[in-house]
Order: sequence, then C-alpha cells, then structure tokens
Amino acid sequence: MTRPASTRTLSKLRNTFIGDRKFYATVFTLVLPLIVQNTISNFVNLLDNIMIGQVGTPQMSGVAIANQLIFVFNLTIFGGLSAAGIFSAQFFGAGDHEGLRYTVRFKLWTVAVILAVTIAVFLTGGDRLISLYLTGEGDASQRAAMLEYGRSYLYIMLWGLLPFALSQVYGGTLREMGDTMLPMKASLAGVFTNLCLNYILIYGKLGFPALGVEGAAIATIISRFVELAIIVVYVHRSPGRFQFIEGLYKSVRIPKELTFNIIKKGMILLMNELFWSLGITTLTQLFSTRGLNVVAALNITSTITNLFKVVVFSMGSAVAVMVGQA
Repeated sequence: MTRPASTRTLSKLRNTFIGDRKFYATVFTLVLPLIVQNTISNFVNLLDNIMIGQVGTPQMSGVAIANQLIFVFNLTIFGGLSAAGIFSAQFFGAGDHEGLRYTVRFKLWTVAVILAVTIAVFLTGGDRLISLYLTGEGDASQRAAMLEYGRSYLYIMLWGLLPFALSQVYGGTLREMGDTMLPMKASLAGVFTNLCLNYILIYGKLGFPALGVEGAAIATIISRFVELAIIVVYVHRSPGRFQFIEGLYKSVRIPKELTFNIIKKGMILLMNELFWSLGITTLTQLFSTRGLNVVAALNITSTITNLFKVVVFSMGSAVAVMVGQA
C-alpha cells in the first residue's frame, strides 16, 4: 500500500532536518564526555579564582592578567591544530593510519613553532604586556603588587605550556577518532590534582609553605603533566588500538602536498583564533583602564560566563568529528 504524499513529505523532512535515533546516539556519545570535561574544568577555574582571591585582590588580579595572555596562546594552539584535525578525522574515517600519522606530526611541528614564539614573546615583553592592564586609576603600591604577582605567575606558567600543547595534540587526535572518554578521564584527573594542590600550596597545608600565587601556578603545571602522562602512557601502551602511534617518532617526514593542503586551510583557522583571542584580551585591557579593581571584576565575570558556553562549544567539537569521519 502506497503511503500518502503528506506522510512521505513528513518522513523526508524528518530524515533531512532531524535524523534518526542512531545519529543522536552517536552525537551524545561524543558530546556528553566533552560537556562533563569542560564544565568541571570551568568550575575549577572558578574555584581557583575564589581560592586565590581569598589571599588578596592584587594576587587574583595579577593571576587574571597573566591568564589573559596565556589565553591567547591557548586559542592559537587550538586554531593551529584545527585544520590538521579536519584531516585527522577524514583519514581515520577512511582507515588511513599512515595519513593520520602524518597529521599528528604536523600538529607536533605546529605546537613547536607556536610554543617557541610564545616563550620568546613572554620572556622579552611579559612585563610590558602585563603593564598594559595596569593603566587605570588606583593606588601605585597596588599596581606594583599586581605587576609582581602577574610576572611571577606568568614566568612559572611557561613550564606548563608544553604539557598543555601536547595534551591538545594527543587528546584532540583521540577525539577526532571518536574517543572522547580517555581525554575526559585524563582531564578530570588533572582537575582533581589541581584542586588538591591548590589547597595545599596556596594556603600552606600538610606542612608545605604558603606559596600563594606561585603555589597556584605550580599546582596548575603539575596537573597538566598528570593529564598529559595519563593520555600518553595509555596511547603508547595500546598500539593495536591506536595504530597511528606506531613509528610516529621514527621520522619527521610529512608529504609536501599534504603539508600545503593543511597550511592552506589551517592559516585561516589559526588567524581566526589568534585575532579573536587578541580582540578579547584587547577589550579586557580597555575595560581595565577604568580602574585596577575592574581587572578583578572582569576575571570573575568571564569565568562564570564560560560555564554557560560549555554546551555550545562541546556540541561544535562533536559535530566536527562526525562530519570529518563521514
């Protein structure tokens, strides 16, 4: 018996614009771990601000300024790896492990270049960049304290840039393969480590000295190495499951054509993330000219706001993986 035209039309509309249960099951399998991971990370950032804020407002403001600068690095890494991630998902979807291996090598080269430039900029111009946020009205001694705390935090955090970047390389590749659980578990372990060490090192608990801002930076660095170690150890111990890891470091070769294709797409994405992050930090700098206390207020509001962006960003990442693999 032939179905009525209206029923066929509704069925076509449902298949085109809504999809079936299998599609949504795949989406939620990918996106739920991302939502959990990002929500907890942002919530812990909020707790970090509260914990450092209890030490003093200049300390919290100095850390907030340093994190604004590190935010540009983080987004640049994300943008630099995005184009290679598109190819990673496609190679994995096609079962091309050699191609996937090439894209991971490209990611490692990208990270190395961005990391070298960032460290050079922060070491030579870190004080001047922090000072840009300290031009508003306020007490001179408070301004000097913010500069000192921001400088101290930033220079210690330089040691945490490498493990963060490598975690993005490995974790991003796993997500592009459809494995979001391992990066989530590693991130949760890092978050828990960060939270515990913050309490111990910021306030001087369990016999440790109270390090304040420096303790917060050290806790963050250790937590990033913990996260990286969990991902790297698991991946390298499971070469059968993650075949791209076999021979990954035996060569640095990447086919010239693939390199140019990734760069062609990647430069647009990298510049997009770089300029967007620079725009956000510039807006923060402009607001900071209204007074030194504004810096602390902006830090608190932005941290809370990020909690509400988690679902959107996580859904975007999950859908990008599905499109790439298809």
